[in-house]
Amino acid sequence: MGIDIFRTQLEKIDNRILKFLNLRMKLAQEIGEKKKSCGYPILDTYREDRYLKNLKALNRGPLRDNNLEGIYREIFSSSRSQQGGLKIGCPESHFLSCLLASLFRFGSSSIFVPISMHSTQTRDGKEPEVDIIVISIHLLLKKLQEDRSFLVSFLPSFSLGGEIDLSPILSSQSVDNPYFFFQKHATPKENADSLKTVFLLGGMFPHETFLWVENQKGKVLYCSVDANNPKNSFYLCEKTAKEPDKESIEYLWKKFTDNNGWIILIGSYPV
Repeated sequence: MGIDIFRTQLEKIDNRILKFLNLRMKLAQEIGEKKKSCGYPILDTYREDRYLKNLKALNRGPLRDNNLEGIYREIFSSSRSQQGGLKIGCPESHFLSCLLASLFRFGSSSIFVPISMHSTQTRDGKEPEVDIIVISIHLLLKKLQEDRSFLVSFLPSFSLGGEIDLSPILSSQSVDNPYFFFQKHATPKENADSLKTVFLLGGMFPHETFLWVENQKGKVLYCSVDANNPKNSFYLCEKTAKEPDKESIEYLWKKFTDNNGWIILIGSYPV
């Protein structure tokens, strides 16, 4: 059997795929109109992630799950473009690496713009005119070290949307990883199975802090320790729970440190 026979079969399959993709885009347009009339955001990361999880459960191969995810991230991106699309902001100082994270998570059918994260913009009270901001953990921590009110002062209308892990496509650590993304219009949390809360702790020695985080059934993602002055140390942590408990985390940490420690609640998102 010659190779041309296989190619003919592929063309027939591709024609069918194209037909159904266009049908999907038409439905996406109709859904976009409904979202607009109801005031819903274009992006619903929770639904997309659940959708992908269900598809992977149905996948019997030989298509690999990571390839399946890559294909559908682009399909989701194209569907969102039918509804108006997203404008994604990437910090000027880390533009290329944040662009890579944005493409990996949100697909290529978006508008990507460099944004300034200088303090002058904060003082002017102007938020970036984008729907999503993607920022590496290292840059976010640097900004929070410089100004603990950074999230409130610079991004008052944005809330934490989730994390982006580039490890599936990175063969080295030459690029910052992982990343956070913040949404202008957050995904509703009411119907989520559980919520992941991300917070930054400071003010205690490592052993005490790790013990407290462990008792809270959380984990430390990243830490920077100053043995001479614990108040300058910080620990980026996360905790997953059925109910949002940001306030209780803040209360328990301040009580544990006798108000000598500090905490920044970065946000929570459905998982």
